[in-house]
Amino acid sequence: MTERQRDERGRGKRLPPMEGTPADVDEVPGWTGRIMVWLRVVAQFVGIQLLMVAGTVLGLGVLGLGPATASGARLLRRIVDGDASDALWKDFWGGYRSDFRRAATVTAPFIVVIGLAWYELLVLLAYGEGTMAAVLTGAILALGCYAVACLAYAPHVLRRYSDGPLQALRFVALSPLLSPFTALGCIVTTVAITIVLLNWVPLLILMGISVPLLLSGLIVDRWLDKVDARGSIA
Repeated sequence: MTERQRDERGRGKRLPPMEGTPADVDEVPGWTGRIMVWLRVVAQFVGIQLLMVAGTVLGLGVLGLGPATASGARLLRRIVDGDASDALWKDFWGGYRSDFRRAATVTAPFIVVIGLAWYELLVLLAYGEGTMAAVLTGAILALGCYAVACLAYAPHVLRRYSDGPLQALRFVALSPLLSPFTALGCIVTTVAITIVLLNWVPLLILMGISVPLLLSGLIVDRWLDKVDARGSIA
């Protein structure tokens, strides 16, 4: 074997294939390779965002949001795990169809609650006066925040577990009450990112759902890991 052949063989061993996820950044040679990895991550975020919007519209909003975010959460988690999908369209719609009934059953009640809370707040702000109006406003705000927290938990519970619709709905409904700090973290993270992205409307359109969904998933997963650990010990 010549010196050149040995050198080429050594380089071949040192350079693993670039999968295009953050987990591969340290293994990719050169700064141009690292840029390509992160560009692919951005492209995945945008693709998942657009697919979730399409899935929500296809399900007429109330029924489509749950299946869309649950399927999108699975693809976003694969990016974190270093196994980004090479077939976003196929993987998204496959998960969307297979989990549609369960995800819609779990999320639709909370979407309705948020809609009703928003309507009641508008009515109270327009016509309410006095102490009673202030008390009702606070109660409705609390109920709305609770429903938002449940929606933040739902995609990740649906992603991790295969329980039936009613069991999953009960678990999601109880989760914010059992982990109030996790719920608060999800709400604050989602609101903060949305406010920031409002200053860059193109980013809001391209990543306004996928980024909060990913970050809330990281928060919820930490609590769910503890729940699973307790269950395995028991």
